[in-house]
Amino acid sequence: MSVVVQYVVRPNPGTDPAKITELAKEGAVLWRKHGGKVTYWTVALGEVGNRVLSITFENFAAFGAAVDKMAEDKEVRAWQAKRMKAGYTTWVRSNMATEIEI
Repeated sequence: MSVVVQYVVRPNPGTDPAKITELAKEGAVLWRKHGGKVTYWTVALGEVGNRVLSITFENFAAFGAAVDKMAEDKEVRAWQAKRMKAGYTTWVRSNMATEIEI
C-alpha cells in the first residue's frame, strides 16, 4: 500500500516564486536521499498559487525509515533552519494518505 505525504504552503506577499522553488528543490534532494519519490506542484484551481511538495513511499515502513533517517541528518536540520529563516511561505496544511487499491 503506497503512502503519500503532502506539504502545502502559501507564498508570502512579495516573495519571488523562484526563491520558493529553489528551497523546494533543496528539500526534494533530501527526501530523495532518504527514499522518497518527490513531485512539486503549483495549485491552479481553488487555492491558486499555493505550492505542494508531495512525497510518495512504497509503504508505511519505507516512510517511517525515511523519517527516522531524516531526523538524524544534519543536512536536513540545516535546510529546515534555512527555510524557516527565509520566511518565503506560510504553512497551510500537511496531509498523509494511504492508497486504497480498487
